[in-house]
Amino acid sequence: MRGKLGKIGTYAAVALAGAIGGACVTAVAADVIDKMATTKSNNDLKGIYSSSGESPEALAKAKTLGVTKYEDEAHTGGGGAEQKVLVDNDVVRVNLVSFKKGFVRPGALLRKNNQLLVYLDQGQFTITKSGNNTPVAKPNPQRLMPGSSVFHYRDSIVSESHIDEDYRVLFVEMKK
Repeated sequence: MRGKLGKIGTYAAVALAGAIGGACVTAVAADVIDKMATTKSNNDLKGIYSSSGESPEALAKAKTLGVTKYEDEAHTGGGGAEQKVLVDNDVVRVNLVSFKKGFVRPGALLRKNNQLLVYLDQGQFTITKSGNNTPVAKPNPQRLMPGSSVFHYRDSIVSESHIDEDYRVLFVEMKK
């Protein structure tokens, strides 16, 4: 029975992601079809940004920084921001994280699982420290359009971020 529930939860997560994506596309298609174009910039607001994750070089460099602590299980994804677990089984966990303006998401932690982030609102944050808590010399505010997605590999490093405006994001974690 537990195996069937796990599969049902996985299918529900996929259906939820499809439903949210479909609703977002339907809601904006009539008014801003030109903004549905993708962009290679994560802050130009000219379209939906999609990142395939850290490069092999960035992952190799991250391993040399001495970061060994993983995100706390209770704060995975949001780093302590308000979150609601939508699906959690042995294959996938989907958290709806609500970041509030002024929140600082802690960094210098490793991700336990591969993560796909899907922005429901315009993501507005600034990375303030990277790697092993090294302050960013020239912080660059990030502005991601709703529908943008970012993939992060297991064992990649979470950067400290300052939340500039309220936004919601789905954290889809692939456990296996």
